Amino acid sequence: MVSLGPDQSPPAPGSFSHRWRPPQYKIPSETTDGDIVMPVVATKPTEVIVAPFGIEIDTPRNSDVMLNSITGQRLRGAVKARANVRMLPGMPNIPGQQLHVNPAKLTYTIIDPLHKDTDLCEQIRSVLDTSEEAMVRPKAIRGVPPIAGTLDADRMKTLCREMIWLIDTSYAIVVKGMAPGLRDIEELPGYFLLNPGSIVDNSQPAYEKDFAAWKQQMNARGI
Repeated sequence: MVSLGPDQSPPAPGSFSHRWRPPQYKIPSETTDGDIVMPVVATKPTEVIVAPFGIEIDTPRNSDVMLNSITGQRLRGAVKARANVRMLPGMPNIPGQQLHVNPAKLTYTIIDPLHKDTDLCEQIRSVLDTSEEAMVRPKAIRGVPPIAGTLDADRMKTLCREMIWLIDTSYAIVVKGMAPGLRDIEELPGYFLLNPGSIVDNSQPAYEKDFAAWKQQMNARGI
C-alpha cells in the first residue's frame, strides 16, 4: 500500500486544487517537476543463434573444394554420373565429404561417408581393379576418418558464410539442419576475415571491415 504524505492529501469534495497530484513513486534522477518519467531499462541485445548445420560437397564437375576458412583443408566432392562428366563404367555414385558446424560452440567436424562403409569401398575398388581405363589399382579403399576442430569466432563466422556461398553456387548441398540466412551469419559475433586461407605474410588487414581504409591508404601512397 502506498500512503499519502502530508502534502499529498486529496482536495475536499467539491473543491479544486491544481497543486494536488495523485501519489507517485519517486524515482531518483528520473523525476522532474513532479512528473513521472519512466526509468530507462537496459535491455540485453537479442542473441543471434545459428543452429548447427552440415553440407556435402557436390560440385557440377565432380571436383574437390579447397576451403579458405580452414587453411589447407581439401574436401572431396561427390562423384556422380552427370552431363558432360565421364565416369568409369560400373562406378557407383560416391558421396562427397561433409562439413558440419556448430556456430554456438565454435566447433566443426569433417565426415567422410565412405569411412567404415566397407561395401561401397569394395565396389569402388572392384571397378578400379577391373577397368582398363583406371589409372590406379589400390589393394584397399578406406574413407577418411572424421576430423574435428575448434575455431575462434572470426573464423567460424567466415566459415559459415563460405558454406552458404558453396550452397548458393551449387558446389554443396545441405545434409543436416537448415542453412542459415546471410543476415543471421552477419550478426554472429566476430568479424569476417579478409583472406582466411592465406599462408604467406602480407600487409593486408586481417578483417574485411578494414580493407577500404587500407586500400585508400595504399592509393594515397601511389601503391
